[in-house]
Amino acid sequence: MFAFPRRRTIVVAAGAAALAIAGAGCGSSHPTDAAPAAPAGPAAAWHQVVLCARAHGMPSLPDPRIDASGKAIFPSGLNVPAETRRACQSMFDRLVPNAQNHTPTQAELAALLRFARCMRSNGVADWPDPRADGSFVPDARLSHLLKSAIRSQLMTCEHFNPDPHGRVYFSHP
Repeated sequence: MFAFPRRRTIVVAAGAAALAIAGAGCGSSHPTDAAPAAPAGPAAAWHQVVLCARAHGMPSLPDPRIDASGKAIFPSGLNVPAETRRACQSMFDRLVPNAQNHTPTQAELAALLRFARCMRSNGVADWPDPRADGSFVPDARLSHLLKSAIRSQLMTCEHFNPDPHGRVYFSHP
């Protein structure tokens, strides 16, 4: 599941789960392949995600800047290859609060439906309705679009998005 924040930079929240994966490997089932234990904290946990991404298709991905609240800030316009997503998604999910950690209220689902309708009426005809968990299942075209391709629609419709940080969650069917 990937979140698309409103801002021009990619900002993701690092919560208490950051401590849980600081020493985690990159999806490997072999103990000898696991990353060595790292110091606890958001920067160390995000560094492990970056190491995974570098090993799986994004060799030049820089470490994010970590702000005072533990949020990771990556350069804008990142295009995450499918190989990287498959290998590193579980690590990313443990660091970023997502729709699976929060059951949306009826009011939030209604707002997400208005958001979806707004996206469609503003030129993204294949934008899906939200699922009951608050996530959207994109079609193949949307899955491969860069955020910059729909930035104006996201900004136009952001007032319908109930997420206080402007995140939009995608999930697989």
